[in-house]
Amino acid sequence: MATSPAEAGDRAATTLARTEPALGVPSFHELCARYFDFVWKCARALGAPSDETDDVVQDVFLVVQRRAADLKEERLARSWIYGIVRRVVSSHRRQRRDRGVGGGEPDVDSLSSSQPSPFAAAERSSEVNVLMRLLDGLDERKREVFVLSEILEMSGNEIAETIGVPMNTVYSRLRAAREEFDAAALRERKSLERKRAL
Repeated sequence: MATSPAEAGDRAATTLARTEPALGVPSFHELCARYFDFVWKCARALGAPSDETDDVVQDVFLVVQRRAADLKEERLARSWIYGIVRRVVSSHRRQRRDRGVGGGEPDVDSLSSSQPSPFAAAERSSEVNVLMRLLDGLDERKREVFVLSEILEMSGNEIAETIGVPMNTVYSRLRAAREEFDAAALRERKSLERKRAL
């Protein structure tokens, strides 16, 4: 049975040993409580398959626990944790590719749903699968900026600080990502219309 991100965050915080925080820096327990939802959303948006999201999030917080002494200022926590999420998701995706697991199997989210009807669940699952396919079509740098802006609703300044690039780079990547995403969405819509016409 799937657990909610909040329940899993509480479990992760109590399961993993606490590390002593530096002066003025949140403890490991506080980092788990504050950033669990953020880590969960980032992991899914950056391409962690739904059946591996729990593992990815757990691995992220294991790294956070192990490297907690590296965090020197509380204001840097979000971007520091995001960097860890990005590396862990990339590692999981690479391992999945190396194992030959991928595209053809159904997403776990499509197997069960709390939607009121099977049709609504199928429609929602289809929309999520299309979104993930469109995001997978973007290169990693564009996808990252697109996800941070459009899905996680971060400002240009937050994105620049989080990924460590100049604002102009953020806006350039975001513009290119939006253009590619829109073009891919248009192709997807036309393909769907042709299928319905048959």
